[in-house]
Amino acid sequence: MQDYKENLGESDNKNFDNKKDDGRYKTLFEQINAAAFLMSFEGQILEVNHKSCELLGYEWNELLRLSLRDFLTSEIDWDQFKDEIASKGGIKKETECIAKNGSYIPVEISISLFMMSGKPVMFVLICDITDRKKAELKLKESENKYRGLFEYTTDGTLVLDARGDILDVNTKICEILDLTKDSFIGKNLFSMDLLTSTSLPIVVKQFEQLLSEKTAKSFTTEIKDKNGIILDVEISSFFLVRKDNEIDNFVLIIRDITDRKLNEKKHFMDNNLLMTLLDNIPDSIYFKDENNRFVLVNKSKAFHSNVSADDMIGKTDFDFLPDDQARKVFDDDESILRTGKPIIGKKERLIYPDGSEKWVSVTKIPRYNSDGDIIGTMGISRDITMQEKAIESLVKSEERYRTVFNNSSFAIILTDEDQRIISWNRIVEELFGMNHYELFMKSVDSLYPLDEWKKINSEYLFEIEYKKHFETKIIRKDNKIIDVDLSVNILKNSDGKILGSTQILRDISKRKEAESNLERKHELLMTLMNNIPDSIYFKDENNRFVLVNKAKAFHWNVSENDMIGKTDFDFLSPQQAKIAFDDDNTILRTKKPIVDKIEKITDSNGNERWFSVTKVPWFDNNSNVIGTMGISRDVTEWKKLKDMKKSLFTKD
Repeated sequence: MQDYKENLGESDNKNFDNKKDDGRYKTLFEQINAAAFLMSFEGQILEVNHKSCELLGYEWNELLRLSLRDFLTSEIDWDQFKDEIASKGGIKKETECIAKNGSYIPVEISISLFMMSGKPVMFVLICDITDRKKAELKLKESENKYRGLFEYTTDGTLVLDARGDILDVNTKICEILDLTKDSFIGKNLFSMDLLTSTSLPIVVKQFEQLLSEKTAKSFTTEIKDKNGIILDVEISSFFLVRKDNEIDNFVLIIRDITDRKLNEKKHFMDNNLLMTLLDNIPDSIYFKDENNRFVLVNKSKAFHSNVSADDMIGKTDFDFLPDDQARKVFDDDESILRTGKPIIGKKERLIYPDGSEKWVSVTKIPRYNSDGDIIGTMGISRDITMQEKAIESLVKSEERYRTVFNNSSFAIILTDEDQRIISWNRIVEELFGMNHYELFMKSVDSLYPLDEWKKINSEYLFEIEYKKHFETKIIRKDNKIIDVDLSVNILKNSDGKILGSTQILRDISKRKEAESNLERKHELLMTLMNNIPDSIYFKDENNRFVLVNKAKAFHWNVSENDMIGKTDFDFLSPQQAKIAFDDDNTILRTKKPIVDKIEKITDSNGNERWFSVTKVPWFDNNSNVIGTMGISRDVTEWKKLKDMKKSLFTKD
């Protein structure tokens, strides 16, 4: 302290003494936009301005009776504080002041030490930095929100520079590719062994398009993980821009869709089996909704009505039959919808507008949804006209049926702690059909149907700490309901207080519609296959069974699973199996069906049965033969009657 006093010149003391009564100094002191104090070195207040009174809530006279220590927090060691001022000739420090009402005010204190009238005094400026501290806290919270969005999204994310060098990755991409973050950072995406010969040119082209066109894209391709395993992925790419609209970084969002691709392949197979069966079975098959309108018919049903299958969809029997016959059909359908009781093997005589008549054996059963509610009917109509005209007493054949059914860039929203929308990307506006003014500060719950939001709010949002991924629905501006894939991440501070949330949505309405259609077809196929009395099977290109119905397995006294992967040689005599094997190979080679071939089969007990066999080629989506399908109908009684009739005519 003594050293500092000696360094102050005599002229400085005189200059200050000459100005202390100057009105200009007083005016300057009062106009400072901060709390200003003139204090002794011990902290006793000698002079204050009105800003000091406003900041601390004291009267002017009250402050003159206080010292600096009276409104500094206890965290400041006063003796150490004075020593630091003395050694440095002043100090600048961020701390808190205690106001008269006991509240704590964030402040920046600047202290200058000088000599006045031979005594050390301090000029103290105290600036209120409350607004700055709030802004810093808000910025930190904002950074936490975006870091949470990046780190906890359910998709893998990579941030690249314009050369393709990887700047940052999230945890999910490390999980997908079985790599660590250190394996990515600083590496070039195009030199890493992640892209295959198929995906490399696609990603390179997309990268070039982003550079030139500056448009976000999504595409499906493949990548390799650390172990060289090929993964099917969906990649969305976009770029980040600086304030001058120049590209800053590129972002790749990678979603692993390997399991979905496998499901789609299985669903396609099921759908292919259904359509192969429906298009080749000779019976008329149809499915109706709860209003008795056709939702699906096979070729045979449409052919008998002299229209195409598409022409029947959405129509009823009143569009194709005389009113009296259509009324009987309608009453049957209504009874099934009301009681849930099926109609099995009902014989009906139909007369068409052109005067032609036909006898049919009709089976109708209710159709159920996953909740067990009746949603329509399924019917199988078999033409028994020839049997009725040839042999009045011939026992009608049972119906055959079985059906199978299976069906199997991102919108991002940021909300505040009150779940109001504060930020979003362009896809959100396209998805909801809304503009900036309609979205800003809009309550996020208004984007969802009421029931869906209750489920999201109660089950998912505030009962989780970080994230949740599920499917739900949204409401567009035009009130259209759309299925979406939603990822929700709740953002909290270190005290557990909710700061807001991030929501990532993807339109899956087309996929949901496709899944619904596939699921309906799968249900139809399984219903048909599980109820038809005829033996039905599908074989692969090596004549091994890949699917059989209950009737087929029952005839050989085994379960359906016991036949899968085996051939006719496992169930028939070598001679009979050879005949079936040759027929199947002929169909595989020529692609020509075998229709209504009469065959005699001798079972293991020596019993002989006669069957009418129809075999057709089974095609994949590219019209390649991948196997055969067969329908075998027991016609033993018919054969006996025919032989008896032939014998009688021969005797005559």
